[in-house]
Amino acid sequence: MFKKVSSGVLIIVLAVLMIAYLIVRYSGSNDRTFRDKVLSLDATTVTEVLIDDPKSTEDPVDLRKSGNNWMVRVGNKDYNADSNVVKNMLKLVSDMPTKRFAGKGTDAWTKYEVNDSTGTLVTLKSGDKTIAELVVGKFSYNVPKEQQQMPNRQQRGEMTSYVRLADEKEVYAVDGFLKTTFSGKIESYRYRNLASVNPSDITRITMTEPGNRKVYENPDGKWTENGMPADSATVAKFRSTIARLSGTKFYNEVLPLSGASHSLMIEGNNFAPVEIQAYPVADTNVNYVITSSANPGSYFIGKEGGLFDKIWQR
Repeated sequence: MFKKVSSGVLIIVLAVLMIAYLIVRYSGSNDRTFRDKVLSLDATTVTEVLIDDPKSTEDPVDLRKSGNNWMVRVGNKDYNADSNVVKNMLKLVSDMPTKRFAGKGTDAWTKYEVNDSTGTLVTLKSGDKTIAELVVGKFSYNVPKEQQQMPNRQQRGEMTSYVRLADEKEVYAVDGFLKTTFSGKIESYRYRNLASVNPSDITRITMTEPGNRKVYENPDGKWTENGMPADSATVAKFRSTIARLSGTKFYNEVLPLSGASHSLMIEGNNFAPVEIQAYPVADTNVNYVITSSANPGSYFIGKEGGLFDKIWQR
């Protein structure tokens, strides 16, 4: 009798479990909607990236591929974009694994800031075709328990961003600080280098300023200044500075400028000569506007980051 009752109870339990499984399986549960990757695509097919941050006062970021390079549109003009920044961004979205399912529907959208008024919309296009739309929302950072207990022991915490596909309701947690990667600030994507060469390839530096002209050369492996022996350590330091020179802040006032007061010509092996020029302006917050033949169309504020002083006030 006991065996018969036990068997009957077991059958009922199994039936209940089966029914519960079917309800969970087909009623919009987390398991049904969970995906291993938010996005998976071929980054080489992307020719345009649009980034629209509803909280930004600027126009949406518009990045367009031109040959092997990327351009960023500012107003009605196109400027050189930092291709490495764009490539890193595309690498991230081409294979974006999920950490966990975070929620679904408008309540989850509000909680994780992926609705129309709070989420940054990233549109990836191939030609005229939209191949993916991603909404980037809230970011959270968790300090490791070990560091909470031992504050002096520095460890990398857990960085989590929340995203959803624009045409889906589900919200997912992914690794990283995506708000920085998909910034709504146009200047974040512009190419800032005034020179980008190998320091050891530089063989001649010509620096001109009012009433003074210096020429540094190393015809026999020893640096000279206007034909006289120069301090090798000083020249080597200066050469390293100008080889990887970059601007901090762009100058976006009315152009063109005229009458450069200072210039720097960099010549050598394996690169085209680079000419950097400085134009004086009346604004004391600017002092000089700096341009470079290696980054045509871009103008930098000479006072920001000590850019002018790095070249002409050594």
